[in-house]
Amino acid sequence: MKKIVPLVVTILTSFSLMAQPTWSEDIACIVYSHCSNCHNDTGIGPFNLMNYEDAYANRYSMEYDIANKIMPPWPPDQDYAPMAHANVLTDDEIALFQAWVAAGAPEGDPMQAPEPPVIETSEGITDPDLVLTTELFTVPSINSDLYKCFVIPTNWGEDKYISGIEVFPNNRNIVHHVLVYRNLTNDPIIDDQNDPEIGFECGGSIEGGDNDLIGEWVPGSRPWIMPDGTGIKMQDGANIVMQVHYPDGSDGQQDFITLNIKFSDSPNPREVVQDQTLDHIADIQNGPLFILPYETKTFHEKYVLPEARTFLGVAPHAHLICTRMWSFAIKPDGDTVKMVNIPNWDFDWQGLYYYPEPIILPAGTELHGYARYENTADNPNNPNNPPSFVTLGEETEDEMMLFFYSYLYYESGDENIQMGGLSHPHYNNCNEQSVGLNDLERETKFNLYPNPIHADQLYLEINNSIQGEYDLEITDISGKRIWTRTCMNNCEIILPQHINNGMYLARILQNGQTISNTEKIILMR
Repeated sequence: MKKIVPLVVTILTSFSLMAQPTWSEDIACIVYSHCSNCHNDTGIGPFNLMNYEDAYANRYSMEYDIANKIMPPWPPDQDYAPMAHANVLTDDEIALFQAWVAAGAPEGDPMQAPEPPVIETSEGITDPDLVLTTELFTVPSINSDLYKCFVIPTNWGEDKYISGIEVFPNNRNIVHHVLVYRNLTNDPIIDDQNDPEIGFECGGSIEGGDNDLIGEWVPGSRPWIMPDGTGIKMQDGANIVMQVHYPDGSDGQQDFITLNIKFSDSPNPREVVQDQTLDHIADIQNGPLFILPYETKTFHEKYVLPEARTFLGVAPHAHLICTRMWSFAIKPDGDTVKMVNIPNWDFDWQGLYYYPEPIILPAGTELHGYARYENTADNPNNPNNPPSFVTLGEETEDEMMLFFYSYLYYESGDENIQMGGLSHPHYNNCNEQSVGLNDLERETKFNLYPNPIHADQLYLEINNSIQGEYDLEITDISGKRIWTRTCMNNCEIILPQHINNGMYLARILQNGQTISNTEKIILMR
């Protein structure tokens, strides 16, 4: 019989607060700064976070996502390689939110709360040189996620350099992400002509070569502004291809995508190159990209720079069974430069990330990229059940391993390039936070295993005592109670059959008060 190795889930269960955090004085600023831009009437967030009532109703699911750094959705590890436009919470802010939930999520004095943010629904580039739009598209009834590509030929009569580009979905409630490519072939035109509907379905990627990423949109995105005197070259006749992800549940809704474009006014603009510098065919060291069923495998790519380059940003790209992507450079003198680390790769939250200042790498520098793939039943994103062979390909169920880099060919003075206009817009109408990490004492822990749960039996182990009885509460991800079991000390739990497979949240209560953080349980019977 296969031995089950328990996955230990640590939950903090005893909070004593010297000062109690409140919505008005501590939490509203965090939510308005980092959450409300997506969680509003026009955003992609599944619920609003525009006032105390919104946050209170969703506090448990928010706490889990915040504590596990799922939300805000910012994949890069800022400690590994900082990015210019990061939307991340500090450890102090995370602990503060956890303490607020544990205290019962009090509102405090409403007069002390900051005003809710005014959500901008208009474009960020207010004076574009060119506005391009796709045709109005109605999402068909397909009961699954849809990846749709829309082609716009340029035919501008001359080469142009894009100094600013903004992607703006008309219906942000149904658009998960948009990737914008420059394509130098006729392949997208042919694919479009062969599809009787508007645009064409394009799976996880766009088929054909010469696809360079030039822009993207995810909830909360801002326009991409190139450094002064530079621009992305658009050859006359190149195609702009937009891949749009419409999630399941968008059936019957309509959308079109707007591109606001600024052209460089420099008489001699320098070209910002955005290409797949690390490639899964030419640069892979232990290929081919092929993953067996139930296999976990890490692939390595390497490319040696033939000349000095000034790196501005990076966009890793893979599909569903990838779980981590990271890249670094080794200079000829042996120094290592960290470029990007996505510790928990998520296909749905890929993006184009710019550095706060340029990274200059000399000729002869080795650029390395790594990606880990987990083709197992424990990977919740695996499209195949049971796991199947996965190979290199364009479809979502296939895999890829690309690192798109944005760079200039180095010139003297690049050290002084200003990466303006790329910072995350922080909400500024905030009070001083009244509670910090030093105000919290956290002691008791317990273990909950096995997780994921493949049978009805579950074990709850107390590491140090809780006085008297306590309740283990299971809720759905919205915080709605599903089931409660009363325990004392260590506890063996039999889950009832009416709880269907899926993801749930668990917490501990005593005398009706929460004494733990909230953790995820995955039921896979």
